[in-house]
Order: sequence, then structure tokens, then C-alpha cells
Amino acid sequence: MRVTLPVMLLLLVAASAAESQVRNAELGYSLTLPAGFTDFPAARAQKDVVDSWTEASPVSANGAMVLLVARMHGTLPREAMRQEDVPANTQVVSFKWKGFDVSGLRTQASQEGKPVFVLVAQVPLRGEAVQLSVAGPADQAARGQAIMEATLASLEGETNWLTSAERAGRLGTAAGWWIGIAVAVIAVLAWRKRRARA
Repeated sequence: MRVTLPVMLLLLVAASAAESQVRNAELGYSLTLPAGFTDFPAARAQKDVVDSWTEASPVSANGAMVLLVARMHGTLPREAMRQEDVPANTQVVSFKWKGFDVSGLRTQASQEGKPVFVLVAQVPLRGEAVQLSVAGPADQAARGQAIMEATLASLEGETNWLTSAERAGRLGTAAGWWIGIAVAVIAVLAWRKRRARA
């Protein structure tokens, strides 16, 4: 049986795509690794880091970018972080995840005398929130932003947040119950009034 070149290429692409998909059953998420990233087990020695990857071949002469997922030991409220709650050299930013605006941070620092950027996004997973971080040389900050956005777009998991439609539906259901109760109370009072007259 002859396998044609297009079929071989399709199989190769499918195999590489399958390899770049990451699943964490404990925290209930999956994501697609950015191209060129590989496992970075040394970073998992840090407290709360559950998954970590780095560029196999750094694009920058100043070092490789790192992608981390850390557990947050709880769920996240809908309220966004406030600028006054973070250090002065850190900026509160917002990222999109599954139609939600999730809180994040952007900061510049230095490591071994070289400027680095750090981006953090807090993802409100149902069981336990996670913090996704992308960090690397400052000259790769724009690329890091694109990597953060692409990784968030690929990140799947159940959330404890309700969408606007779900919140409206629950509010409508609650309002319906209150209206129904009010109508029932009015009907009972009217029935008693009629009965008292009779």
C-alpha cells in the first residue's frame, strides 16, 4: 500500500498537534503549547507551579521565554484586581478568556542584570483557579503578549463564573419566582376579602 505525500504530511501535522496539547486532570484544564516550547521540570520545584515549559531554542540572545501554570488554592471572584493593590512597578491588565475579562499583571524586572518582562493572567477555573505566567527577555515582550493571548485562547476548563446570559437567566428565574409569589399572596388576600364580605 502506497501512502501519498499529502497523507504523510497530514499524519505528521496531526501527531505534532497531539504532542503540543497538555492536560492537567487534577486542576481540570487543557491547553495548547506554543510552537517551540518544551517541558521545563526545574521550574516545578517552585511552590505551587504545576506545569512549566520553556523555549527549546530561544529567539532572543538574552535568554528563553518561560510559560508556567501555578495553582491559586481557591476560586476567583468576579471583581477585577485594583491598581492600588499591586506594587508600583506592576500594572493591572485584563485578558480575554472564554468571553470573560480576567485580571492580570504586567511588570518589568531584571534577572542576572538583564531586563525581563512578566505577564500573569488569573483563570477562574471551577475547582481551583490557576495563574498562567509568561516571562522572558524584555526585547520579547510583544511576542510574550501574543503567546499569552494564544495560550489563553486555547485553555479549556470549567469555570465558576457565569456568563452574562447565565446571570440574566438566573436573575429572570428569581424575578419570576418573586412575581409568582407576590401574585399568589395577592390572590389569597383578595380571596379572603371576598370571603369576609360573604
